[in-house]
Amino acid sequence: MKRKFNKENIKLAAFDLDGTILTKSYITEVTKAAITRLAESGVRTIVATGRHLFQLPPAVLDIPSFQTAIGSNGAMIGNIRSHELYHFDGFDVETALRFLRWLPTVTNSFHIAFQDGSGYLMREDYERLLDLQPNEEEREKSAREYQRVYTILDDLDHVEQTMKPVAKFGFRMAKEEDVPAAVQLVRQNFGFEAAITDYQTIEVTKAGVTKASGLKRVCDHYGLKTENVIVFGDSGNDIPAMRIAGYAVAMGDAAPDVKATADEVTASIHDDGVVLAINRLFDL
Repeated sequence: MKRKFNKENIKLAAFDLDGTILTKSYITEVTKAAITRLAESGVRTIVATGRHLFQLPPAVLDIPSFQTAIGSNGAMIGNIRSHELYHFDGFDVETALRFLRWLPTVTNSFHIAFQDGSGYLMREDYERLLDLQPNEEEREKSAREYQRVYTILDDLDHVEQTMKPVAKFGFRMAKEEDVPAAVQLVRQNFGFEAAITDYQTIEVTKAGVTKASGLKRVCDHYGLKTENVIVFGDSGNDIPAMRIAGYAVAMGDAAPDVKATADEVTASIHDDGVVLAINRLFDL
């Protein structure tokens, strides 16, 4: 997709978080300033993330114009400051349990995000995430954060008693080459949406629930068309929103299919790619 950029046409900017403006709960000051300038120029700015709306890092709230957000890949729309939930389109308990019982047939590395912000995190995934931390201090910090949000599970023996409506599932395949087959299984067996968010992780939402469906709802609320939106992203869950937007910018280290979908590719997050794109496209 190589659409021509028209600054006058853009009324709303939707920002993915992880890998786009957020790294390990940190957003650079120049990125915060650039998004703030964009908002002050008259472009409405929103968050569009796979994360739960009400479990975002404090750095996100440091950007004053961020209020409305699309969370859990479109399953939630709400206000990240007041914690008011405008829309929820997640899994009911019965459907969630059916999918949860299937997951161990393909992997033991998965998590479940509930509507209320809590969730389940399987022990294998928990240990994997901790092993990614660069040192013991970061490992302990991450452990506290995961335990604050999630119940760490060793098995699924008693989940029926504590199951709640689910916003999103996430699971990781041990081998990258097994990911496409797992995506197909989810789509064929259940009819759900399955987005690859890194080379081995798959995020699952209800059929028809994506960042694009969330973006359509937000645009309807503000009296806009999706062609009035610019989307910034780096991962497979950003692709649906990129396709319906008026313009899409992929990060320099985005996945190949994300770059192919976007209208342009900016620098990586480590080189403040979003800042460079905002400054150039909007003359800021």
